[in-house]
Amino acid sequence: MTHALFAPAFTEQIAVPAGQFSASIQSFSQDLQTGLIDVHAAGLPRFYLLLAGGQLVNIYRTTDQLERLEPSGWAESLNIFRIKSFVRLLTLTPQAVRVLKIMIEQKDDRHGLISGSGPIEAQFARWMEHPVPALAHVLWPNAEALVLFPGQGSPPRYTLFVAANQILHSAGSVMAVYGWKEPYRTATLYSSEPRTLAWTEFMLNHGFSGLVNTMLDKFEQITGRILLNQVIRDVNFTATAHSWNIRLDAKNFTDQSIFSSPQSAAEVYTRLLKVLLRHFDSALGAGMLNHLISESLQTLTPAYRAVLMENLPILQPRQV
Repeated sequence: MTHALFAPAFTEQIAVPAGQFSASIQSFSQDLQTGLIDVHAAGLPRFYLLLAGGQLVNIYRTTDQLERLEPSGWAESLNIFRIKSFVRLLTLTPQAVRVLKIMIEQKDDRHGLISGSGPIEAQFARWMEHPVPALAHVLWPNAEALVLFPGQGSPPRYTLFVAANQILHSAGSVMAVYGWKEPYRTATLYSSEPRTLAWTEFMLNHGFSGLVNTMLDKFEQITGRILLNQVIRDVNFTATAHSWNIRLDAKNFTDQSIFSSPQSAAEVYTRLLKVLLRHFDSALGAGMLNHLISESLQTLTPAYRAVLMENLPILQPRQV
């Protein structure tokens, strides 16, 4: 991976003396940072560290084949930072970190990769028709962007645009991309099939959020706001008790967590579903609950629905 991710957004490079790397990373953790740490040193592979609320959640070593390392004791076990190193820090939102993780894991994988050419607006119109979710990476001389396409003709769902002195996040607009006044160097689309761990985690997060929002809306239509409020209180109590950065209200399920793996995400979502489904089962009965889950799952596109069913067996129909 020769190109340093989001190089246009980094305004300074921090020199870390030999033997001081761990202390430097700990200082970022104490500041409860969420974002990307880019680490490089002469003669060594580049490392990408992803932080969530000060905690190291993922570490990648970029050699001929990308390696995903365990955060616990990684620097000491590799014995690599006994020389002077350089660190760049980019503060991001949890959503941006999830999207960035997709590109890190797929950037050196030629599977599911499509190169673009021609006007970027026309290229995006073609990529919008991609049959499954995909992530576009556009690189200009002085800017860079990631754009998430849900697939099947849907417009972009999320855009992260970076340039010197600006980082722009958008829930769907691509105006920053269309408005940048430079010819782009490369435009690449990374498909979610075949799926990487990062794609699975991302699709779990979005699929689960959409499912919960739909289920709660249907549950309120059947039972009313009083029972819904009981569910919300119980879910939020469970999330707070386990220090999960997750919050539920009557209109939205908000998940600001970044997990180290799809398995970690699935464990948390399963525990939350147990709380939800216990209330639903008590109020509706098994038969109506099965119908509610099935109907809610059908509102998701097939790709997201498949990820949920593969990773959350608790959603399987109950015996009536």
